[in-house]
Amino acid sequence: MPGLIGSQGVRPGALNMNRVFRALRYRSEQAQYVTYHRLPIYKTDDYGVPSGTIGSQELLLPDLPAIIRPAITADYQQERAGNNIIGAARIYTPNITTIKNYTNFDQDNNTDFNEIEGWDRLITNYRTVYSVSTSGTTGWTGTGSLASDGESLTLTASGDGNLLFDTAAVNTLEADRLRFKIRGSGSVELKAVRSYNGGTNSAYRLNWDNTNFVLLDDNWLTVDLPFLSGTTSTSIYQTGTRYDVPVTTGASFDYEADLRTFRVEYNADADDTLQIKEVEYYKSVSWHVHSLKDMTDGYIIFNCVRTSGRSDAKRRAYD
Repeated sequence: MPGLIGSQGVRPGALNMNRVFRALRYRSEQAQYVTYHRLPIYKTDDYGVPSGTIGSQELLLPDLPAIIRPAITADYQQERAGNNIIGAARIYTPNITTIKNYTNFDQDNNTDFNEIEGWDRLITNYRTVYSVSTSGTTGWTGTGSLASDGESLTLTASGDGNLLFDTAAVNTLEADRLRFKIRGSGSVELKAVRSYNGGTNSAYRLNWDNTNFVLLDDNWLTVDLPFLSGTTSTSIYQTGTRYDVPVTTGASFDYEADLRTFRVEYNADADDTLQIKEVEYYKSVSWHVHSLKDMTDGYIIFNCVRTSGRSDAKRRAYD
């Protein structure tokens, strides 16, 4: 969009943010879909001390369009354990009315989202570490028959089962998140996602055991999960409804070890279909909202900072 984006960012005036985003998305990596993240908010006692009771659940909502204008992309001031200050950016999003028309952000079905506030996070894909190919059926097996249209993989189910991709050992050391798009038809119910690293049995498995839910017919759902070792929990949202995702690892699992298997488990009736695409293990950048720079009828500008990151060279050396 010549004339709208200059060296100082988006110029003031009448602006169709969605058109700018679509144009820049094909011309520049500055325009991309980000994952909006707000940590859970805990209730407090009469003295203002946080309790162990969650008052507002975590928000983890992919597919928010944004334009990112880095001010400092890498400022390697050393901190502890190989971490460092990364930088600052101005991030442009559509106006709040437009955002609330996106499915997961709509307050008619997600009353926990009201607006983007200070220290909320915008998670971006810094670099794809490994992309699981769905342009063909090579490496894939499943409980049913498989086909590919060159972009997505389709499983016609014969009943409950799994869809999995096996690979020779792949180095996913630098990845810290897993992202993919999935959709079903019929009564396909997503049960769990698995990643096997360092081996192929359950001891080497990272489990995302989400609360089971039925995928909406013919609607792509973006799933964005932390790729890590240990025990924690995260979320999958579909049309504003949160499904809890406990994250656990087997006794021998090490997310820095080589990837061997990516697997999705589901419940389905015979002849239901399950589709998947854009499966990627990626290294993320988490921008934290520091202040509101500007707000117009067309867009919002946030000043964002990344407060800490990691040095992959040092992680490899320390390991």
